[in-house]
Amino acid sequence: MKKWSAAVFVFLFLCLFPVMANADSSPSIVLDGVTIKQQSGAPAENMGKTVMVPIRIVSENLGYQVKWEKATQTVRVLKGNSSIEMTAGEDAATVNGNRVNLDSPPLVKQGTTLVPLRFVGEGMGLRVGWDNGTKTVSLFSIPPVANTESDNDPIETSAPDGLGELQSISFSGDRLIVATKGDITPKVSSLSGPDRIIVDLPGTTFAKEFVQGQAANPDGSGSIQVTDSALVSKVRYAIFSKSPSTVRVVLDLSQVATAKWSLGENNVLLVDLTASNGESTSQPAIPTNDGKTVVIIDPGHGGRQSGAVSVSGVYEKDFNLSVGLKVQELLQQHPELQTVITRQDDTELSLQQRVDIAELNQADIFVSIHANKFTTPVPNGIETLYSRTESKTLADILHKHVLPVTGFKDRGVKTASLHVTRETTMPAVLLELGFLSNPSDEAIMLTEEYQNKCAQAIVEGIVEYLNL
Repeated sequence: MKKWSAAVFVFLFLCLFPVMANADSSPSIVLDGVTIKQQSGAPAENMGKTVMVPIRIVSENLGYQVKWEKATQTVRVLKGNSSIEMTAGEDAATVNGNRVNLDSPPLVKQGTTLVPLRFVGEGMGLRVGWDNGTKTVSLFSIPPVANTESDNDPIETSAPDGLGELQSISFSGDRLIVATKGDITPKVSSLSGPDRIIVDLPGTTFAKEFVQGQAANPDGSGSIQVTDSALVSKVRYAIFSKSPSTVRVVLDLSQVATAKWSLGENNVLLVDLTASNGESTSQPAIPTNDGKTVVIIDPGHGGRQSGAVSVSGVYEKDFNLSVGLKVQELLQQHPELQTVITRQDDTELSLQQRVDIAELNQADIFVSIHANKFTTPVPNGIETLYSRTESKTLADILHKHVLPVTGFKDRGVKTASLHVTRETTMPAVLLELGFLSNPSDEAIMLTEEYQNKCAQAIVEGIVEYLNL
């Protein structure tokens, strides 16, 4: 009897142990700061370069109705007038009647349909994030703020308890750019083993909008993978101290570097890095460009400010960023230019912060990239906008290069009182690269080929204007 009991115990232990181990290593899903219980079926998992999440668990926690058709291996997600349809093994889904390509096809595992995390964000209008260190999927059910990039910046509320607020953070061209509200006096230092630059912001916390928009985790912490710098591999940020509240930004170095900071109007903090022998400094420095011509590329919108929402549910901010990054990459092939991009991820910047970045970098030209929209699907075509007389030549040249490669209707070069083209002091232009509200324009605009053509044309226009 004892031998039989021992055998049963061993058998149960061997059966249960893999399940327990698997549960410990399964990614967790956090929706609006609350961890979702994954009680049955297959949990979220990282499959190669794609994070897959159980669509039923996410959908039902958001109030969607989920229907599964076993015969066709099709799942339908319904809520009001919104509908999403996916079929296991197919690399495209249907969102409100429009076909949307997927990073990976849905798969059925242990009776659970897993879909790519990025599609969950696009199809359901969620802000999504993935922390590979903690294996955490972060979802924020914050509706996009469309039509907010008007001439006036949003009204801002005061920081809690008199603290300064970190509103956005980005890294481009060996420069850390931190937009803050309130009086900020940074403390910059360096550490070795491994080499890193530390930027502390005493008396500062994360703005609510930053936590909801850019941060990867509910506590405001997160990181930025850096791919365009020989000095920095990653930027990390988190609350370092609660009393007094201090935000710490850590720049993980690929080689020893020196950091100098400067603080401009509206509390835009710039931290410039240069390769060095390891001696660091926290002394302010006026931005320099080493005699190079400085070009600012400004992908419009970002964060909560989605811009236009296309007929298939794609956000303008994503289109703008995709084209902007392509322009940046092409411009970096010109050694006589210093290219600064206002955002290289889904960072939210105010209109004035974009202007401040251009002014602090002593830019020679400013090019803002957008997509157009209207209340009906009829309008279409390309238009180029400027505000000041000294910007007209740049506008004419860019329009001349961009229009032919698009094949779209010519809506002309026009004057408009736009904040980023009016308040900048260098020649500044805003490009509208088609109408996302027009089905014909949109179908072409969202292709890689179209975006590559636009980026190449923009660069050729800049090169002609600068006589390079």
